[in-house]
Amino acid sequence: MEEQILDALSEIKGILQEHSKILNQHTETLQEHSEILNQHTETLQEHSEILNQHTETLQEHSEILNQHTETLQEHSKILNQHTETLQEHSEFLNEHSQLLTDHSQQLNEHSQQFKEHGWVLSALRTGQDETKAELHSMRVENAREFGEIKELFKNVEVTFDVLKDELWSNKKDIYRMKHTMGMK
Repeated sequence: MEEQILDALSEIKGILQEHSKILNQHTETLQEHSEILNQHTETLQEHSEILNQHTETLQEHSEILNQHTETLQEHSKILNQHTETLQEHSEFLNEHSQLLTDHSQQLNEHSQQFKEHGWVLSALRTGQDETKAELHSMRVENAREFGEIKELFKNVEVTFDVLKDELWSNKKDIYRMKHTMGMK
C-alpha cells in the first residue's frame, strides 16, 4: 500500500516537473515577446521623432506653399510611408494582444491544474514527514513560479498599454498633418 502511494507520489512529482518545464518555456516566450514589444516601442519613438521633424518642416513651408509644391508632395509621400508603418505596427500590436490572451488562458489552465494536483496530493498524505515536507516545497516552488509569471504578464500588459497610447497619439498627429495639408 505504501509502495503504491510512493509510486503515485513519484508519478505526480514527474508531472509537476513537466509542468514546471512548460511554465519555464512560457516564461521565455513571454520574455521574447517583451523584447519584441520593446523593439517596436523604440521604432515608434523614432518614427514619432521623424514625424515631429516633418511637422516643423511643413509649418515652415506653409508660408511659401505656392513656391514649394514639389517639397510638399515629397512630404506627403513620406507621411504615407509612415502611415503604412503605423498600420503594420497596429497589426503587430493586434498579434501581440492575441498572444497575451492565449498566454493568459494558459496561465489560468495551469493554475487550475496546480489546484487539482494540490487536492490529489492532500488526499494521498499518509502522515510521513518526508512526504509532507516535499509536498510543501513543491507548493512553495509552484507559487513562486506562478507569481513570477504573473509579474511578467503584468509588465507586458503595461508595455502594451503604453504602445497603444503612443500609437493613438501618432495617428492623431498624422490625421492633423493630413488635414493641414488638405489631404483629408
